[in-house]
Amino acid sequence: MYFSNLLINMTRSTFIKSLALTPLISRLGAILSCQFIDLKSQINEKVTIDSIVLYKSMGQVFLVVGANGKFGITQCNDRMPHLVSLLKGLVVYHFLGNDAKDLPKLVDNAYRLNSNYKYAGMPLWNCIGSVEIACWDLLGKIAQKPVYQLLGKQVRSDYGVYISDFNRDGDVEEIANTLKSKLEITGAKGVKVKVGGRMQNTNENKAQTQKYIPALRKIVGDDIIIYADANGSFNQKEGIETGRLLEDYGVEIFEEPCNFEDEDGIRAVTKALKKIKIAGGEQDSSVYRFERLSKTNVYDILQPDLYYNGGILRTLQVAEIAKEYKKFIAPHTPKADPVIAPFWQFAAITENLYGLQECVYNPNEKPKNWFTPSIKIINGKINIPNTIGLGIEYDSGIFKSAEKLI
Repeated sequence: MYFSNLLINMTRSTFIKSLALTPLISRLGAILSCQFIDLKSQINEKVTIDSIVLYKSMGQVFLVVGANGKFGITQCNDRMPHLVSLLKGLVVYHFLGNDAKDLPKLVDNAYRLNSNYKYAGMPLWNCIGSVEIACWDLLGKIAQKPVYQLLGKQVRSDYGVYISDFNRDGDVEEIANTLKSKLEITGAKGVKVKVGGRMQNTNENKAQTQKYIPALRKIVGDDIIIYADANGSFNQKEGIETGRLLEDYGVEIFEEPCNFEDEDGIRAVTKALKKIKIAGGEQDSSVYRFERLSKTNVYDILQPDLYYNGGILRTLQVAEIAKEYKKFIAPHTPKADPVIAPFWQFAAITENLYGLQECVYNPNEKPKNWFTPSIKIINGKINIPNTIGLGIEYDSGIFKSAEKLI
């Protein structure tokens, strides 16, 4: 590639600075090649992956990558139990027997070679991303560093959160008061609520939205930040109408107003609304699509999921694309368990991270004793651990009686 010699031994920050002098299409080409990561200068020993195992334990699925007597682990998301055959048949062999320090190349191979690209989409990238994320934990443990130190310069050690609510029906005042109590307990400064009916908007859904937003603002007060997520509920006309209602009550972000595939519809909503930011990208898993979404002003804020989108590296690519087009990024991270760990590494080094980040908070849930640290909201913020790997330490006992899926 044109940039191959230029990128040798470059750090991520000097690489990005060098792109400022090159034409936009070339800059994006270099970003997409993911050559801004130089692991070989940071880890001397060869890290030959000798095992990749998928376990099921306590109703959760864990992917464990082994090399040099150490193990990298990620808890997988809820999609993985349905993707086991894809992981086993198409992805694992692209990593086994190879040096984990070649991770950008291994990720590319798992997509490109053996016609795997014909399966491209969330199912394939979720499998690749889960292996990639576990590899980062492994590399961090071998280097005895937090993953973010392998990736770039730290710009934050904590981040503010909003509290998610998933109710789409029920008494609006009761729902809003429950959210208010969670805000008081956690010190969080924002909430995200659901509008519409999730990929549909019945008359009942519409009435609920029209009652809920005014009641929510009245109950939580003017100082609380409100985000609203439609999950693709509206057509273009409904999206604009609902967006104007949200604007009237000072809502800051409107997420996925239309079906995520309806770029023209979402773009029209974005253009029509002047006081609210439009966000989306959770369902997307193509960096080329993220570039198009940015270039054609579909969204103000990009929201890739670190697992759905293929891992930490590809999400960093999306962050750089967002920066090129003066957009922001706020990854889809609706977890308060170890699935949040790769987001910590991303957040630690990403300058254009936008606003409050998602957290699911249940005051009645008992603390988990099978991993540390516990994930706590303190004064509305979550601290990013400075411990090695992804920052999660698992109780080894959860794997002793676990079911081996691959």
